[in-house]
Amino acid sequence: MNRTKILISILLVIGSFTNILAQDIIPLPKSYTSNGDVFQLTPDAKILYSGELEAMAEYLEETLSPATGWDFDVAQAKSASSNSILISLDKSKNIDKEGYQLSVTKQSVEIIGADAAGVFNGIQTLLQMLPSEIYSNQRQKNVEWIIDGAVIEDAPLYPWRGVMLDVSRYFYGKDYVLHLIDMMGMYKMNVLHLHLIDDSGWRLEIKKYPKLTSVGAWRGEGHERTGGYYTQEDIKEIVAYAALRNVEVIPEIEIPAHTLAAVAAYPWLSCTEEEHVVPLQHFISRDLYCVGKESTFEFLEDVFKETFELFPSKYLHVGGDEARYDRWRECEHCQARKKELGLESEKELQVYFTNRIQRMAAKHGKTIVGWDEIIERGLDDKAVGMVWHAPEKAISGTKDGHDVVMALTGHCYFDVAESKIPGEVKAATWLKPISLEKVYALNPMIEGLDEKYRPQVLGAHVTLWSDQFIHGTILQEIAPINENRSEKYMDYLTFPRLSALAEVCWTPKDLQSWNDFENRMSTHYRRLDEADFGYRVPQPKLVSKNKVNDGLEIVLENVVAGAEIRYSIDGVAPNVYSQVYSKPFVVEKLSQFQAITVVNRNQYSLPLHFPEKYDKFKKYGEMVAEWAPNKIQGKEFADFEMNATGKINKNGTYELAFWFTNGQHRLEIELVEVFKNGNKIAEDDHPAFTGGNSKNNIYTFEINDYETGAAFTIKAKVRGDVGNDSYGAVFIKKQ
Repeated sequence: MNRTKILISILLVIGSFTNILAQDIIPLPKSYTSNGDVFQLTPDAKILYSGELEAMAEYLEETLSPATGWDFDVAQAKSASSNSILISLDKSKNIDKEGYQLSVTKQSVEIIGADAAGVFNGIQTLLQMLPSEIYSNQRQKNVEWIIDGAVIEDAPLYPWRGVMLDVSRYFYGKDYVLHLIDMMGMYKMNVLHLHLIDDSGWRLEIKKYPKLTSVGAWRGEGHERTGGYYTQEDIKEIVAYAALRNVEVIPEIEIPAHTLAAVAAYPWLSCTEEEHVVPLQHFISRDLYCVGKESTFEFLEDVFKETFELFPSKYLHVGGDEARYDRWRECEHCQARKKELGLESEKELQVYFTNRIQRMAAKHGKTIVGWDEIIERGLDDKAVGMVWHAPEKAISGTKDGHDVVMALTGHCYFDVAESKIPGEVKAATWLKPISLEKVYALNPMIEGLDEKYRPQVLGAHVTLWSDQFIHGTILQEIAPINENRSEKYMDYLTFPRLSALAEVCWTPKDLQSWNDFENRMSTHYRRLDEADFGYRVPQPKLVSKNKVNDGLEIVLENVVAGAEIRYSIDGVAPNVYSQVYSKPFVVEKLSQFQAITVVNRNQYSLPLHFPEKYDKFKKYGEMVAEWAPNKIQGKEFADFEMNATGKINKNGTYELAFWFTNGQHRLEIELVEVFKNGNKIAEDDHPAFTGGNSKNNIYTFEINDYETGAAFTIKAKVRGDVGNDSYGAVFIKKQ
């Protein structure tokens, strides 16, 4: 090859890569080649389809019509014609499952898939190549509906790209589930796992057992009664809606734990047969399905029969986690079963339980899925382990022949906040914040996993737990005003992190780049706005803080296309009316400035800021709270409440230290009390103070019954000795 041809080849590669960035497609396709053409969508364009793609063609027409304001003709055809969009299947082409080829010329657009799923995925890419207004459900005037010419070849890296929605702890209506399916489809996510059953609620209508929903789907009394469930007609609608959008809906029917809602409905399912109510607060019930009674398995057979008729998925999620065996150890039926089987432990009894459920599912052609506990204990047949808290279980599980899906707590638990920035929404705190970049850093092929087991690593899975809804009343909707607070909250936790996980699961690993993704994501917030999908607005990025004569020169970068950065340098938090950032500025100290991303006057980010650190107090542990004059009173003792969820993270002895940092008055402390899910579990009662001098300002308490997911609160009785001009911080550490 001569130098001219080499140069042309290099320019073509660079041009192709540049166009990928220009198109801002997420997840990034395997191959994108620009051809220099432009296709313009006009009112007389036709949507053509071949084979059995009529429903998909109608979906495309219904998607394009609202924003353009045009009704497109839909017709069957074998080949593209001028001014048309053709969707077709061609199994003779070398296209992987769920993959597609997309060609855009000035005459036409053509999407070819090996299956309907591939065609759907090609449509999602096509939509991202149009102006962002295409996602609006209202007519958009004065928009040129143009698509840059290109040839795209694409297919997913992993077959499982999942999202779990916890509808048990908080019930989301059918419309929100459909909304979430649309959110998933936009980014080619293809598995919706409905966490239908838990201690806090039973959400699936089972006609043979009506009390599962008449009793198990509700909690509380009077005007505080909340809950709900999906009728079988609801489920049929959800499944059909999802199927067209290449989303497989997997039900979760928990065994043997997290079943108190079922026990409340039918006490004979438990070992004790005691009466229970559906709990108002989150906790892990010790009441399990009784493994010793055949009636338990008859019940589950009946439940599965109705469930499988509703969900065509080849999978059944059975939970399998966090079983506590107190009741089984005391149950004559369970112990008789254990003796009959010659088992040595209750763990082995759970394996027996799971094996029986696995055989039930297999009779209906179903494969069981469970949290990673189920694949560590010797199942009879192959299962899918959803690896959440112990990555090494993916290594042992694949060696034992099981498939795995990575739902690791450090990357995939989206009920955890993205940051510790003051003002961040209420979220789970038993894990460290999971930033957008941390999600993007997930590699389902974890370190130590042999490459030969790659086919058994199916993909990754987001978990959207809802236990925050049963810690107090902050998140619950106010029914009389028909608000949708819970839906906006879940959207906020989902995006943009879902976009990052989608690319992790789809795009070839050697094409994944955090900086590139962040650049492409900057244009997607507008698309999310148009689609009416909520999201967390990211803070501005600090590019540099170079020393100059008068202090530090601050350079910021806007990571949301079309938004503004507004900032302050006086120590007061910025707002939507603050100074607009247009060029670098100088401050004496980094802590002097704060900046926010402003999408509009109702939508803006938490502040980017760098508060002074409490470095000298590091030896006293992690900061749990700060106090300022508005948090305390002078002369009279009053409650100072601190959220210690996540800071208290296991059983043991803890020290709580109060340290004064500024002000005219010292802080006096009378008493410290510790609460788990609103119930007092420990206290330390002695007088103390901290100010210019400190005395007895460290409190000690014991935690003996820690539970994952429980809410821990600390209340201290405090006052200012003369007035309330006092500032400081409280630190906690485990001895």
